[in-house]
Amino acid sequence: MADSSDVLIELWKDQRDQMRQLENQRATLTNIVILVVAAGLGFIAQRGLEPSMLAVTLPMMLLGSYGALACMKYRERQALHDAQALSLRKKLGDLHPGLSIDSGWADTYLRQQARFPKLFRVRLYALWVALHFGVAVVGGTLSIWSVL
Repeated sequence: MADSSDVLIELWKDQRDQMRQLENQRATLTNIVILVVAAGLGFIAQRGLEPSMLAVTLPMMLLGSYGALACMKYRERQALHDAQALSLRKKLGDLHPGLSIDSGWADTYLRQQARFPKLFRVRLYALWVALHFGVAVVGGTLSIWSVL
């Protein structure tokens, strides 16, 4: 029979796998958005920007908005699984205090923060949301421009 450490490790792995799955879903969504937007921009470049292109620019704006919202939701889910994994790691550290699990992780965290002080503060999910928001802004701007 597995001891409690094995159970905690498996539960921790499951949380990390869930986080990885969310990141894969976010990457797939972003790739689809970029592909569709690139095709739409190519179509607009060939046909010219005119009111009939609203059929391309408005969905582009909606797709960018959806992508930004989805990225925020992926971040929320990732934060949940990260919190659960942290709780499991703390329980494992309590079972094996000699391993100094938390202090080892904290030391690595501080070294990384010192090595990249400005980049460390930039949240990765914010970059993904900004990318999708940019797509929405481009779609909206092209929509307005095509009407004028």
